[in-house]
Parts: sequence; C-alpha cells; structure tokens
Amino acid sequence: MFGYWPAVMNPRVSLQRLITLSVLSVGVLSGTVGLAYAYWHAKQSLQTTVGITFQEIARQSADKAALLLAKEIEWTQRLSALPDIRASVGETAPVGPASVHLERWREEQRRYFQSLAIVRADGQLVGGRRSDSARTFYVQQPWWPIVFREGRPWAGPFTVDQEGHGYWEVAVPVRETNEPVRGVLKVIIGTDRILASILESRIGRTGHMMLVADDGLVLACSLLPPSRHTPFTAITAQSEKDRSARWVQPALDTHGGKKGIVGVAPVVLPPPVIQAGTWSILVQQDPGETFEPLLALVGKLAAFWVGAIGFIVWLRWRLARRIVRPLGTLIQRIDRLGSARSSTPTVALAPAQPCGIVEIDALASSFDDLSQRLEQASQANAQYVHRLEQANLALATSEEHYRLLWNHSVDSKILIDPAGVIQAVNRRGESMLGRPATTIVHQPVSGLVADSERPRLLERLQLALRSGADVPVGLMRVPTPAAGDLTMDIDFVPVMKSGRVESVIMQLSDLTEQKELERQLLRSERLASLSQFASMFAHDIRNPLAGIKKTLEWLGRCPEMEQAQPRRCLADLRFTTDLLLGMINDMLDVYQESYSGLPLSTSPVSPSLLLKEVLRLFRSEAEAQEVQFHLQVQADDLWIMGDGRRLQRVLINLIHNALKYSPPQGTIMIAVQVEGDESLSTEDQMQPAHCPMVTIHIEDEGPGIAPDDLPHLFEMFFRKKDGQDYRIGRGLGLHFCHLVVEAHGGQIAAANRPEGGAKFTVTLPVRRERLCPSPS
Repeated sequence: MFGYWPAVMNPRVSLQRLITLSVLSVGVLSGTVGLAYAYWHAKQSLQTTVGITFQEIARQSADKAALLLAKEIEWTQRLSALPDIRASVGETAPVGPASVHLERWREEQRRYFQSLAIVRADGQLVGGRRSDSARTFYVQQPWWPIVFREGRPWAGPFTVDQEGHGYWEVAVPVRETNEPVRGVLKVIIGTDRILASILESRIGRTGHMMLVADDGLVLACSLLPPSRHTPFTAITAQSEKDRSARWVQPALDTHGGKKGIVGVAPVVLPPPVIQAGTWSILVQQDPGETFEPLLALVGKLAAFWVGAIGFIVWLRWRLARRIVRPLGTLIQRIDRLGSARSSTPTVALAPAQPCGIVEIDALASSFDDLSQRLEQASQANAQYVHRLEQANLALATSEEHYRLLWNHSVDSKILIDPAGVIQAVNRRGESMLGRPATTIVHQPVSGLVADSERPRLLERLQLALRSGADVPVGLMRVPTPAAGDLTMDIDFVPVMKSGRVESVIMQLSDLTEQKELERQLLRSERLASLSQFASMFAHDIRNPLAGIKKTLEWLGRCPEMEQAQPRRCLADLRFTTDLLLGMINDMLDVYQESYSGLPLSTSPVSPSLLLKEVLRLFRSEAEAQEVQFHLQVQADDLWIMGDGRRLQRVLINLIHNALKYSPPQGTIMIAVQVEGDESLSTEDQMQPAHCPMVTIHIEDEGPGIAPDDLPHLFEMFFRKKDGQDYRIGRGLGLHFCHLVVEAHGGQIAAANRPEGGAKFTVTLPVRRERLCPSPS
C-alpha cells in the first residue's frame, strides 16, 4: 500500500517509480509474515521433537528400572525357596532362637540387604521370642494380607533418609510347591546402586533424569538433593488409567525452570508383584539449553530477512527497467510507423485523454498515429482467413491419421460417454481383454473390472467428468476369458469440447507380469541378504563354540567332575554345545542351498530317544513355568532311518513353541504312534502305498492359532500379525521344520484342539526302519 502514496502526492508519476515502490512494499510485508511463521513453526517443531525424545528416554529408563527391581524381587524369591528358609517356617519348626546355620546365613545376606526378617504364618519372627506385640505388629503391616492371603510378592514404596540414601522394602511368600503360604521373607534393599545405574545418563549439559513418587515429590536426582526440588504437580493431575509415557510442558519444573519440556514414564513392575506405590521417571533439561537452537535460528532468520530485503530492492529495480524499457521501445516503433504515411486518406481518431502516467500517456499519443494504418490491418485479416481455410483442410486430412494412431496404440484405450457406457475400443484393447469390440461396445464400463473394484472405478469416472482433468484410477483387477484376472493400471483422460467434457478416454496398461517380477525380485533380495548374514554369523560363531566343546571335553577328564551333580551339569553343557553346532551347520546348509535340496545324513534314529533328549533340554524351563510333559510312546524299540540331528532340531522347535505358549501349570501332551501294517515284507515296506508311518503329536493348552494364520504357518518369514506379542519369532523355525520333514518324505501339519490350544503333527515313513538294529 506504500506504493500508492506518491500517486496521491503527485498527479503525475513515473511508471518505473510506481512499480518499484509497489513491489518493495509487497515484498517487505510478505517476507515479514513468512519469517514470523517460519519462527513459530520451528518453535513448535522443536518442542514436539524434544518432547517425544524425552518421552522415549523416560520410557526406556522406566523399563530398565522395572527390570532391575524385578531382578531384585526374583533374587529374594530364590532366597525364600532355600530349604533352610522353608524349614524355619514349617509347622514342626521350633519357636525361639534360630539355628546357628540360619544365623550364619542371615549374617552373610546383610552384605546385600539393609534388613532381613523371616516371619511365620502365626506372626512370630523366626529367631525371636514369641510375643503378642510382635504378632500384632506384623499382622498390621500392609504386606501381610497380600503375601499370606493372595500368595503374591509385595513391593513397598521408596523411602529416602536425610542423607539422601534410598531404601526399598520387599516381602515374598515362603511355601512349598502347591502348598499354602507358611511364612514371609521381608527384606529392605538399598537403592543407591540401582538408582545410580538408572539416573546416570545425561542429555547435553543440563539434561538428566529423576525418580518421582506418585505425589510429585522427587525421590532421587543425579544433580541436586531431593529436598531442593519443587514437587512435580503435573504427575498428580493424571488419573491412574492415564499414567503412561508422555511429555508435558509445565509452567514450572522441579528445578524452578519455566516452560521447560519434561518427559514422564511410570515404573511398572511385572505381575504378579503387587506394587504399593507408583513411581515415575522424569527427564528434563534447563529451558535455556533446550531452546538454545531457537535463538540461533532467530539470528539466521533476521540475517535472511535483511538479505531478502536487499534482494527485493535489487529485483524491483530490474523489474521496473524491464517493464519501462520495452514500453519506450514500442513508442519509438509506433513513431516510426506513424512517420510513413500512406497516400490513402484515413479518418484520424480524437486524441486520448491523459491518464497521469508518463509512459502510458506517451503510448496513447503514439497510438493516435497508429489509427491511420487500419486499412493495412484489414488486408492482413483477409490473409488470415485464407490461411484458416487451409488449416481446416489439413485438419480433415489429419483425422484419418488420428484414427490410425487410435487403432495401433501400444496401450489399450476405451472411449466412454458421460453416462459410463463404452462407445469405442481400439484393437489393442480387444487383444488384451480377449473379447471382440462388438461384445464390449454399448456396455457399462464397470463390467470390465472385478465386482469389488466397481465402486472405486465409477467414483473416479465421476471425478474426471466433474473436474475435466486427468484422473489416475490406480491398479485394478480386470477379468479376462483366457488369461484370468489381470492387474491393470487405469487412467481417465477427459475429452473437452466447447468448454465441457464430451467423452472420456480410459487407458489400460497391463502390469501383471511386472508385479509378479517385483514380488519375485523382492523375495530373491530378502533371501540373498538373509543367506549372506546367516553364513557370516554361523562362520564367526562356530570357532568359539568349537573351543568351548574342547574345554568341556577336557573338564570331563578331570577327577573333580566325577561327582553326580557336576557330571550332570557337564553332560547338559556338552549336549547343548553339540546342539548349537548342529544348528549352525543346519543354517549353513539351508542358506547355501537357497532353501532347496537340503542335504541329509541318515542313520538309525529312535524317535522316543530323540524326544527324551529334547525334554531333558527343556526340563529347567518347564519347571520354572510349572509346565508338565506327558509323553506316550507306542513302541520304544522303533528305529527309523533319518538325519537324527535335523529331526531333533524339528522336535526342539515344536516343543519350544508349545512351551512358550503354554500357560503356567499347563500340560504338553506328546504321543508317538505307528500307523499301517508293520508285518509286511521289506520289499512291500519300500513301496509308498504300503509303507507304515510314524506319527508324532505335540499338543499344548495355549491360546491356539488364528484361523487366518493356519494356511501360511509354514511359509518363510511368516509371522503373526500381533506385533506386541514378545513370543513371536522371525518366521524361519516352522519353515525349517517343514523343509526337514519333507526331505524325509514325511508331512507336518498344524491345527487347533477343540478344547483349546494348538496341535502339531509330524508324520514320517517307516519303510525298513523297523528292521534297523539299535546302535550299540
């Protein structure tokens, strides 16, 4: 608006000056608004980025804290399971001073705990005198009903003394398996080491983490004592259901900073632990350091604004000259044309009135002279009409050329009227659709695509008719009589006439082979990458395992390993090492063969012995989950010919999956059956039609398998759609089982049990295996 002030002050103004001031005013105004918006947007982006970063750091630290605290509870539970502890709270245990052995053990544990007490179910302290006051004291403790009535561990709140040291009270039940709670082991754990490992991380110069109670009081901080902190009121304003990882911008943080960004995440212990209080991890930074990049951005924006103003000043000068100079040149040319007067007399126009702009007034004066040349313009118009007639003749000739281009186009093209009815189809379209034009013309265009695609096709057609612009439809399935369903890329191109859409050209490009090649290429790339990684991993880890195996063989020859317990542990270690080496060799064989032609090393194999070895491998894990194995073998003396190591790997995968998805105190049923006539001769058993079959059933009581996942369960890289389930593998274990069973000429299948849980069935041919002697 500043550019109009000279026109008001002076009735005559230079066009160059008017353009210069107008461009400068518009540029300054738009530049200022743009830079202000850029600053606001940068500030919002910085707040969001820092907030999400602090939120994620707080969440990871909270998960780490929960893991460390859970390990402390697990260690306390292991102590409660010691025979001496259980015996001290038994019904036959004497009341009074504890045994010398128990007192010695209690003194040893004082290195790990600030306090340790063993309380019987009658409220008396083991190692103390019987008194009603002691019983009343312990019965009134908050952990008493949780431990004795519910049988669950209890985690108390964090407490901090005047010196800043933290303590944590934990109580776990003491009982035999499947027996009621007979006592409780209550300990007080020092949290300085745990909190130091959690809160030691720093972010920049002032960014750090804190532990905050559910009332907003700071329990621990890596920079200042808890007493010097302001309560974090933002955490008390959240309800229990809303307490999840988040970031907030409180008016005042715990260190007194204003408008700082704080990441908050609760520390949640895993079930079945009952948590008496709620704690949260806070991540915060001094607001000055957080918004320090924004101050630098302000300086850069200011420098950019100054540079932009200079550029606008230079641009307006160049623009004004480029506009005014052609006008001056045009005036000179008009003056020259006016000087060459024709001999034919013409009627002169009245002079134009001045408009107040110097350049425009000069142009109007020259145009008065140009009016005398109107006769020459009429002659030029006649020549133009003649050329237009010649162009119409050329247009009629080119119509036939366009028809040839229509029929011989590389892409399939279909002409559609505004009602969605097909009017014409080129030869390429007839060939691709496998139908003559007579069966396509005058039919609805929606009949060309699959039923599920028709609403979207008609919607895009209506959009092309309304907008008059090209509309991409995308990929659609087009059924054909000969080639089945084809994948087509469809576009709508409107044909305009007199300002409205007269018809629409539908272009179809066949991408069926391209999409199939893309899927094959993606699968090949994934297999190649996975094969290279597996080979490198297996090659690098095989040498250390071989060294471990040699060391275990040397330990087996030592006299100290002759005792029963060390010998059993050593045997388990050697078995696990051999199993790992076998897995690595399997990995190399499978990926080097590109998952085809899996080599087998056959020998007599006993299915029952393989199952017993695998169950021994998972014995400790099953005991920890209170899961029982129920093994039923029809014939212990059955031997088959197969690759024992790979068949053992198949059983490990299946039993491990069953154990992984079994509920606590569940049962895994394993049965080995022989189906078919085992009395046939060796020659008859070699025939596939008469060959007996060994069937291994593995059933669990877990959640079962989703019906949509059953057809794809043995495909490579197939995983359940529930990305939050930590038990989901990488989609290779069951595919490996399928390869091994098929290489043995057998079959593997999966189903759901009617009463709940999954059932896997492995069927292997016996052939001559019944006659195979047992290896000595």
